[in-house]
Order: sequence, then C-alpha cells, then structure tokens
Amino acid sequence: MKKIRIRFFNINLGPYSVQGQDINIKYHPSLIDRVFEVISALMVIAGCVYFVVNSGFENNNMLTGFLVNLIVCLLVFTCPYTPVEYIRFPVRISRQNIVKQYIMALRLMRVVNIFISLMLVFNALSITFPWANPAIGISVTAMLLSIMVYYIFAIRNK
Repeated sequence: MKKIRIRFFNINLGPYSVQGQDINIKYHPSLIDRVFEVISALMVIAGCVYFVVNSGFENNNMLTGFLVNLIVCLLVFTCPYTPVEYIRFPVRISRQNIVKQYIMALRLMRVVNIFISLMLVFNALSITFPWANPAIGISVTAMLLSIMVYYIFAIRNK
C-alpha cells in the first residue's frame, strides 16, 4: 500500500530550519489558539453572509472575488497545522528552543489569519461603505506590527 503524503506550504520566517535534526513535535492547540481560529472563521463567515445578502450571485466579478477570498482564507487557515520541518525560523534552532519557537510561529500564523480575514471582510465592505477603506490599511498595519512583535520575541527567546 502506498503512503499518501500531504505537501504543506513552507512558512519562511528566516534562514534557519530543523532539516537534518531528529525533532518531532506534536502540538495540540491551546484555548487561545482555538479562540484565534474561531475569530478568523467567524470573520470569513461574516464576509460570506454579507456577500450573499448584499449582492447574491448575480455579479460575476463579485463572485470571482468572493471565491478567491474564500480560497485564500482556507489556505491561510491550514498554515497553523504545518509540521515543524516546513517552517524556517528567524533564529538558530536547538533542542532547547524548538518548542517555544514552534508555538510562537504557529500563533503568529493564527494572528496573521485573523488580519487577513479582516482585510478580506473590509475589502468586501469597501464596495458599499467608504469607511472600510482605511480599515484595510489599519488591518495591514496591525498585521505587520504583529510580525514585528513575533520577531522581537523570537530573538529574545533564542
């Protein structure tokens, strides 16, 4: 019987990886991780409901944008389940820091997923409401700020 191997996306946060090391981490998401996932899922659902209620499936351009947004959200939603060998970290990985670095990278992916979901919802809202355009910029800024905070914590905990 042939073994089926699922290929994950590489998460590139820096130059260091665990390739060549015998490290196998099984991480079960904590309550805060589940809360992040629920928040991002609710935002995607809210965007879908708004799209269907507002314009339905009459406009082909809106439908295409909706489907692209949904696929992006689903792909980003799977990133926190990436195995450790597919992540490149910003600091050198050892047996002492791998668990902490791995958990921080997965939490970063969950937070980035929230901000990407926010951007997509605000993008859908910006068609009708002009106040949503600055909210997209705020979402991008918050996402970049969270990535900077991750790098600070990753370097401090190396």
